[in-house]
Amino acid sequence: MRLALVSAEAYPFSKTGGLGDVVGSIFKEFIKAGIDVNLFLPYYRVTRNNFYDKVDDAGIVYGVQIGKDKKFGAVRSAKATVDKEGNLILKPAQKGNIFFIEHNDFFERDQLYGTNYGEYPDNAERFVFFSRAVLEVCKILNFKFDIIHCHDWHTALIPLYLKTLYKECLCFERNKTILTIHNLGYQGVFPREKLESTGFGWEMFHIDSLEFYGMVNFLKGGIFNADYVTTVSPTYAKEILTPEYGFGLDGVLRKRKDRLVGILNGIDYEIWNPEEDPYIIKNYGINTIDEKVKNKEALIKMTELDCDINTPLVAFIGRMASQKGIDILIDSLPNLIDKGIRFILEGTGEAFYENKAREIQKNFPAKVYAFIVFDEILAHKIYAGADGLILPSKYEPCGLSQLIAMRYGTIPICRKTGGFADTVEDGITGFLFENFDSPSLIFSVERFLKIYNDKEKLREMNLTAMKKDFSWSNICKEYIKLYEKVRDL
Repeated sequence: MRLALVSAEAYPFSKTGGLGDVVGSIFKEFIKAGIDVNLFLPYYRVTRNNFYDKVDDAGIVYGVQIGKDKKFGAVRSAKATVDKEGNLILKPAQKGNIFFIEHNDFFERDQLYGTNYGEYPDNAERFVFFSRAVLEVCKILNFKFDIIHCHDWHTALIPLYLKTLYKECLCFERNKTILTIHNLGYQGVFPREKLESTGFGWEMFHIDSLEFYGMVNFLKGGIFNADYVTTVSPTYAKEILTPEYGFGLDGVLRKRKDRLVGILNGIDYEIWNPEEDPYIIKNYGINTIDEKVKNKEALIKMTELDCDINTPLVAFIGRMASQKGIDILIDSLPNLIDKGIRFILEGTGEAFYENKAREIQKNFPAKVYAFIVFDEILAHKIYAGADGLILPSKYEPCGLSQLIAMRYGTIPICRKTGGFADTVEDGITGFLFENFDSPSLIFSVERFLKIYNDKEKLREMNLTAMKKDFSWSNICKEYIKLYEKVRDL
């Protein structure tokens, strides 16, 4: 089987969140499994800065029509392998298995999608260019894939392109497409005038194609035209069929529900492994769980919190956005602090919530510490040092933080939605609450505190959580089964 993964980001080359983690992990796992897999990514500034000496000019020049203008691009390429320790090794290669789409005007920027104050105004053009550039490169190299696996709205036009503008290309004649929705809240919705940039005419601007309340919706086009649609947990695959979670596309998804499946995300246990993690003060595992406390000591020292070893230390790691429940969390913190909790927050996001986090730290000195950054190394230290992790999302397609927390013996406290409902066993490996409000969150933390104060029960929960297996090696087998099924349609 020959496979292409097409994504706007993939760790370690580029990343803003879970999408990058997931695609990077899948790519690495497929290499380990011996699958002929090729990865297509934009060549961002961050990618160039970190990998410029590990990629080759592939010697390919192509043109993409964007509205009335033709934009020319190039390709950087590399060969990726995985060593015995599970590390991804990259070497320059003109015909490798990673292809970076290069266009300085579109991708040579400080951020991937925009700033804290909004998305780049030309994101429609940027990802039309990327999607069509991938297909142009495939034509030039005569790549014949069994499956092109597209991820999120940035690449969702590819299935539609293959059925229209590229349907006569022989290299795509046996190709099937899969579109994975990582978060339905992000759909690539643009003013109707952007239709010209896609290369499609107004015949595509109707309810069963790209039209969406008078706008153009890239993700909608992909849902209608992909051979199969997946999302990142079984519960989320059911939730998005309802108006509450469907973000206006629940009707479209119900039309495709026979071709919709939820496959749970995993985490890379070679990166997230407390026994070998190079970023934490003291390594530990199931047989040495008592050593975890030394990471808590180090975290307390780093933050200078008024906290001793017996004081419950709870954290939040993630985007500061309403989807993540940061509003009900901040509203709950005064009550939780009164109950003896000490709290650490790490993340960036909407300026309003960043300022609220700074304000609550100011109001509760030595009891709350806010890192208004996202630092991967710091996240490792918090996962290892915290006693609990609060994840109060309004909705959560899958979530990776609860999986990492369990791996580190840190108890997740989550709203019962999406992937949280599929992965956290209430009262066994963590705590779940139903309603999206502060009282429900506070009650769930109170349940955690009862266990925290019973050290024998806490230890049992820590160990049960650490024994759960959410490794990609098992989960990728589900993708391979799906690829084989779709290939034979």
